[in-house]
Amino acid sequence: MKIGQTRFKNTDFIYYPINKGMVSADGMEYVRAHPPALGKMLKAGEVDIAPTSSIIYAKNFNDFYILPDFSVSAHGKTGSILLFSEMSNLEDLEGKTVAVPGTSASSLALLEIILKMKGINADILHHEKPDLDAMLEKADAALLIGDHALKASYDGRRILCDLGEEWKGLTGHMMVYALWVIRKEVAEKRPEEVSMFYDLLVLSRRLAKEEIDTISVQLAKDLGVAPEFMKAHLETLDYSLGSDVVRGLEEYFAKAYEFGILERIPELNFFEVQNAGY
Repeated sequence: MKIGQTRFKNTDFIYYPINKGMVSADGMEYVRAHPPALGKMLKAGEVDIAPTSSIIYAKNFNDFYILPDFSVSAHGKTGSILLFSEMSNLEDLEGKTVAVPGTSASSLALLEIILKMKGINADILHHEKPDLDAMLEKADAALLIGDHALKASYDGRRILCDLGEEWKGLTGHMMVYALWVIRKEVAEKRPEEVSMFYDLLVLSRRLAKEEIDTISVQLAKDLGVAPEFMKAHLETLDYSLGSDVVRGLEEYFAKAYEFGILERIPELNFFEVQNAGY
């Protein structure tokens, strides 16, 4: 079975025990890519299960199942979904331009939703690479996510806003950036293998939380930031998919539909885990 991993430290965190052999994962092949690329690979049958942008699930929900109990979500600010600009207020973007990278589909949709909810008319410029200086040469503000946002923030680049914090302030809900998605064909034909992976990921998440201090040191070293900075970021994230997370997901999809990002509100099709062991 081919399993996707993102290129971001915040998902490396819960995969860390698997990647380091603390959890046996025989028969699993792991493929790394950014969330939108993993979504394309899921659609193409190149991976079987992967964390991908929640908006990608919404646009293709008839082809996928959601792995229960897992997401990358937050109750507000994350420090990793950031708009950078020399401007002082989000409202200053009226009539201006925002450069966005190709590394996240959910955050781009979130940006569009927030701008529309606040009545701000800004032009979105797509920029292939998350290069802040290059992006700001062409636009008045730039969106970075994941490791790129964390590093730019750590290096003292001027932040206009944290999109998760803006979403929380506007809606009162959590924001769900990523879901673990399963190809429908795999879920229906190989449910035992999917359930086995679920068990492994549950155990890996539990061990990661127990070893967060040690893992934060390693991830921080890889990114070039302080361990306490990395740990603080990881502690802002919710990797579960409880009722409050689902409510946030439903609100996000409803707003995406309201503003024309989605053609319809998707059904939430959850995979039924068999004989979970942990």
